[in-house]
Amino acid sequence: MFLSTLQPTASFALAHDHGMLMEKTAIETEISYLRNFDGQNLTVDVAGDFIILEGVVTCTGDHARIMRIAREIVGYDRVLSRVFVNTVANA
Repeated sequence: MFLSTLQPTASFALAHDHGMLMEKTAIETEISYLRNFDGQNLTVDVAGDFIILEGVVTCTGDHARIMRIAREIVGYDRVLSRVFVNTVANA
């Protein structure tokens, strides 16, 4: 019997979840190699088909760098940012 392409299978769901976890790990790794970046307060999570960046950075440039990394890995429309830019920390 052939599997219906209209019904997701358990193996597809497992492969999809595995792919998202690999993308999450790739983003975390790339961010960890950024120079002059304090990513201690930053988390990368997976929610369905989306990567969620959450935390606090100290300048808009840092926010732009992490967004670029995530978007290059998973795609522009699959990254959600809950990152707060706290410029007061630099003052």
